Amino acid sequence: MIRPLLSSEIPALAAVLAELPLMVRYKRTAEALGRDLEKALAHGDGLLVWDEGAGTAGLCWYFAAGTLGMGGYLRLIAVFPHSQSKGVGKALLDAFEAGVAKESRHAFLLVSSFNTDAQRFYERHGYRRVGTLPALVLPDVDEHIYWKRIPAP
Repeated sequence: MIRPLLSSEIPALAAVLAELPLMVRYKRTAEALGRDLEKALAHGDGLLVWDEGAGTAGLCWYFAAGTLGMGGYLRLIAVFPHSQSKGVGKALLDAFEAGVAKESRHAFLLVSSFNTDAQRFYERHGYRRVGTLPALVLPDVDEHIYWKRIPAP
C-alpha cells in the first residue's frame, strides 16, 4: 500500500536508505538523509512510502512541478532489498506520475551513469534519455536526464 511518509518514520527509514549501494556511493549518511527528509516533509515535497504492513519497504520522493518550468521531478525511488522485483518500484513510479499529472504533463529524473538497472527500469516504463550532465555530483559519475510525457488523468 502506498501512503504519505510520516515524520516519525524518518529516522528508521534514513538508516535503511543509507545502507543502499547508491547512497553509499554518494556518501549519504543516515543523519544527512534524515535532515533532508525532514526538510522535504516540512516543505511539502511528495514523500510516499510503500507500506507492507510490517513497515516501509520503499520510498518515492518527488516535486510535482517546477522542473524546467514545466514538469515534475523524481528525486528518488528506493526499494529496499527484501521487496525488490515485486512491483514496488513500478507502484511508486505510478504514484509519482499520478502526482505530477495533477500539475503538468512532463516528468523528469536523473539516473547515475553506472546505474544501468535503473536506466533499464525507467526505459521499460516509457522514459527516454534526453541528455547527460557530466560529473554533476561526483567527479567520476555522469547523471543521465530522463523525460516522459505524462498522459492526462
